[in-house]
Amino acid sequence: MNRFLLEAPVGRLFASYLLPTVCATLVTAIYLFVDTVMVGYRLGAEGVAALNLIVPLEFCFFAVGSLLGNGGGICFTRRMSVGDVAGARRCFAVAVVAGAVFAAVATVVGLAFLRPLAHHVLGAEGPLLDAAVDYGRFIMAACPAFVATTLLAPLLRHDRAPRRAMAGVLAGGVANIVLDWVFIYPLGWGLAGAGLATALGATLSALIMLSHFRVPGRALRWARPRTRHLPEVVGFGGGDFLQELTGCATVLGFNRLALAFLGEDGLALYGVLANDLLVMTALFNGVAQAAHPLSAANAAAACWPRVRRVLLMALAVAGGVGGVAAVAAVVAPGLFLRAFLPAEAIAALPAEAPMALAVGLLGLPFMGLAQTATLQLPAVGRPGLGTVFALCRSGLLLLPLGLALGLAVGPWGIWWAFPLAEALILPGLLMALRSATLAPCTGNPA
Repeated sequence: MNRFLLEAPVGRLFASYLLPTVCATLVTAIYLFVDTVMVGYRLGAEGVAALNLIVPLEFCFFAVGSLLGNGGGICFTRRMSVGDVAGARRCFAVAVVAGAVFAAVATVVGLAFLRPLAHHVLGAEGPLLDAAVDYGRFIMAACPAFVATTLLAPLLRHDRAPRRAMAGVLAGGVANIVLDWVFIYPLGWGLAGAGLATALGATLSALIMLSHFRVPGRALRWARPRTRHLPEVVGFGGGDFLQELTGCATVLGFNRLALAFLGEDGLALYGVLANDLLVMTALFNGVAQAAHPLSAANAAAACWPRVRRVLLMALAVAGGVGGVAAVAAVVAPGLFLRAFLPAEAIAALPAEAPMALAVGLLGLPFMGLAQTATLQLPAVGRPGLGTVFALCRSGLLLLPLGLALGLAVGPWGIWWAFPLAEALILPGLLMALRSATLAPCTGNPA
């Protein structure tokens, strides 16, 4: 398998992984985007606000899936590149077992304590609390499917099956769209219907990805898991985990910040911004993870010129996509609002809302470059640096910046925190990535 990654033309390889991987990483965005659109047009800004309160829980599931899937995939590819087939398969097995244990515990605890969690931790009160629980109980029940989908998709890419991962995500997304409409509109089930549709779509995605293990020629095969491989998996997946986890903390923190400075209008606007950023995050994740098998295999084999070519392609695509999206947001911010809210709900928002949304999306080029660079550091053998920068991105910068700007320049200043946080972290990230590929780690590449 890895001779192909080490010898085939880099441009052709990257192109063959790019579209399937981007489609697969859209799993997060597809489910939340469709739910938000359907709920927004049926239930208005209050429904979007209630849904957005549950988003941090979904981010936690995606964070663990990304931790184990990307970490296990990088370990698998790096070990296969140096001929350690048994070790590669044990890394895969321990990632799967850890994901299953987490999903089982999280489902039981989440279903048992959802209401107090939504009230005391997520900040839901009154009618918002009831609506959030209606949606959230189906999300908690589908935790195993969410973890399985985000865990299996990167593992399949590292086993040269990106199209099967894409097929699973697209099938689940289409099912979610159809069932959302049926449950919310003809049946009138509201937020409960949106949650059930999302749960069923995620389950279908997971089942399709599991079918990969019936393919005779796959390299991913079961081996007896050994706990000593778990720290290795966690180390390589730490950047992905912290990126998702800081996304969870950011949504939770900015929910509170928007409520404090701007009330329910601010929370509804942040719900739109968060979903726009979620779509772009999925796209940038796809670009970065399309490069993962190539950069991990070639870095393990010390083929650094090939690694640098892969990284330049990934950064160029992510920066270009972010730039186009930022221009669109500045030129026509109303389009981004109308994607989630009906005209009457938009008219009820303050006049500053469109410009605030455009400001929040202004940093998309910086975000694309920073996210791609962060996720490439583990693949080139610097998981510690990747973890440090993932922790600094958003989690340590965004919320303090939002609070400071809100106090210094007024409540609408909080939206400037998004572009500023990404722009401040980017130079250090690019320098770290350049250093990692010019002066590679020594020792055992696995």
